[in-house]
Amino acid sequence: MKTMHPKDLLVYRDILKLVWKYGNRSMLSSIGFEKHLEKDDTSDAQDNENHTAEDFASDLEKLGPTYVKIGQILATQLPILPAQYKQAMERLQDDVEAIPFNEVAPIIESELGSPILSLFEKIDTLPIGAGSLAQVHTATLKNETQVAIKVQRPGALKNVNENFRALEHVASTIDTMTNERYGLVEILEHTRKTLLDELDFRHEASNLSTIGRHLKKEPMILVPRPVVSLCSQRVLTMSYHPGEKVTELSPRRIDELDGDKLAGKLFRSYMHQILVQGTFHADPHPGNVLLDQQGRIILLDLGMVGHISPNMREMLTQLVLAIADGRGDQVADITIRIGEPDRTYDHMHFTQQVNNLVMQCNQNPVEGIQLGKVLLDIANICAEDRVRLPPIMTTIGKTLLNLDELARTIAPTFNPSDTVRRYSSKILTKHFRRSFSRMRLYDAAIEISRLVEEAPRRMNKLLDTIVRQDLGLKIDAIDEEKLISGFEKIANRITFGLIVAALYLSGAMTLNVEHAGPRFGDVPLRSILLFMGAFLGTGMILMTMYFKRSNKK
Repeated sequence: MKTMHPKDLLVYRDILKLVWKYGNRSMLSSIGFEKHLEKDDTSDAQDNENHTAEDFASDLEKLGPTYVKIGQILATQLPILPAQYKQAMERLQDDVEAIPFNEVAPIIESELGSPILSLFEKIDTLPIGAGSLAQVHTATLKNETQVAIKVQRPGALKNVNENFRALEHVASTIDTMTNERYGLVEILEHTRKTLLDELDFRHEASNLSTIGRHLKKEPMILVPRPVVSLCSQRVLTMSYHPGEKVTELSPRRIDELDGDKLAGKLFRSYMHQILVQGTFHADPHPGNVLLDQQGRIILLDLGMVGHISPNMREMLTQLVLAIADGRGDQVADITIRIGEPDRTYDHMHFTQQVNNLVMQCNQNPVEGIQLGKVLLDIANICAEDRVRLPPIMTTIGKTLLNLDELARTIAPTFNPSDTVRRYSSKILTKHFRRSFSRMRLYDAAIEISRLVEEAPRRMNKLLDTIVRQDLGLKIDAIDEEKLISGFEKIANRITFGLIVAALYLSGAMTLNVEHAGPRFGDVPLRSILLFMGAFLGTGMILMTMYFKRSNKK
């Protein structure tokens, strides 16, 4: 465990009290957590069942606005917090008192390197919003363009670094006691990196450009455009789009909208970000999603963005489709591929738990599946059954949970299940087609060619090693000649199989070649011959297998 910084002692004690007061008491007691607290601390919080979500929010706010922000990120990632408190954190906003403009102006001028009046025609000294990390002012550029300026609060970075020191000790303490069952240190490190990225506004400017480009074909969804020349680490200037919070729309306004259509577009846009592009807005809470007068959705605050690898996107698409179709066994299998099971992992118990969850989710087809909630429930099952999931999975779950609530605010009868099923199937089809693109087939053909070329040499080397008795393996009661003969047969079959596979791939590749010689209809003759060779090879393999089984009988 790291050495405790003297400044962190009081904060450390406050965090321990908070975890004890609202955490899973039976789990914390089982690991001896209370011995890290003083007697007065445990007596102050004897019965956590009497505490409400509002109490939790109030106690967290007493630790400071930075902890509110950290709490929002951690809310859905800590299995020791009961579900109702996670939901309370999702609703908790980090609104704080605005700092005076005479403290904001020097930051803008220092970061952008010029006096404010030389950069902007005018600027509103009263902010339109203030949070724990930054506040936003509207302004007008010299060309009369309306912009919003996001300015980082003084000392924000220092506060975050200091607060994380105390949190790291708490996480390390619980991980040590639970033998890293919940992986809190890893989760906290992921959270710290997320927050530090969010504090560098150049990242957010890049995120605005990237996600704006990805959603340019969605005219009903707006993403502010960054003014790159007026952006720095602590100042972000972007186009200004006034709107009304989705959660504050009047019933009349909701009736005027085509709610189902708008909710569908919002949901599809996030599915596109997550499953296709791999870069998604990870913080669509009510304050970050507005609706303008034309009925367009405005996405704000793109400091928190998730990134998903292509392989992960493919597995996630399969997982989402399996959940929507109610295939519990497949959901469990895909989850294990995504995660990392512990040595004590019980496959039967885990599969049963996931099956029960998926079955419950599909019992109400009218309301549909809350995909975000299902993913978070799967993450909780993984934590209990010793399966370590990558932190991005809980980030995706939190994002989709917020999204589902927003979509139902716009359209109370909106059922996301059909959208999820249709869109996931479409994406899987695209993934399949992409797998057989010309370049991928070419790469695969090169790899197979190299493997075919190297296989005999490597097999001969292995056999020579066995003959020379250089292999550090003792084999008793086995005829060496039969063993070598068996290896040669295996090598021949592998080589023959690889050649057949290469013929299939070559035939597929030449289908897309424009100048591939003579054609039979629309198909190149070369492709037909390659496929015929591959079919003959497949037939020979099947016949060999059949006669071998017949001889054994």
